[in-house]
Amino acid sequence: MVSERIRRLSAAGFGLAELAVTLALVAVVTAVSAPSLVAFWRAATLRAASEELAAAINLGRQLAISRNAPVCIAVVGSDVRFEGTGAGACSGVPLPGVAPVRLASGLVVSAVGASVVFTGLGAASPAGRYAVVSPADSGTRSVVVAASGRVSIQ
Repeated sequence: MVSERIRRLSAAGFGLAELAVTLALVAVVTAVSAPSLVAFWRAATLRAASEELAAAINLGRQLAISRNAPVCIAVVGSDVRFEGTGAGACSGVPLPGVAPVRLASGLVVSAVGASVVFTGLGAASPAGRYAVVSPADSGTRSVVVAASGRVSIQ
């Protein structure tokens, strides 16, 4: 049923020259796009770590509201700890029954200024800023806590 002309074309397959050209094109496209993909991956990792930190800070705010007691947000390396307060500052003692949050990306997080303390009403005293830094390319994003308790990423 199949004509003889179609049968001859399908039996030949691809030639060596056609395969070599195809592989060369794939190699060129890969070499051109690799730096862009790496830059995108680093930026996405930094953005995800900032969002994760903002979520952890919001968890601290919710803990302060639900306990109706001040909660301090202490950042140690890539861990976010929730501590009680003493004399308006972090006490260094973690809240009972609350595990610290470890940022999955492994990026470095540091508090810019004093650590944020959320009041029982959810307000931040003092307002603060946390910096998320990528050691690979020194990219930085800031997580800002306003005095009202609102958390935003810049």
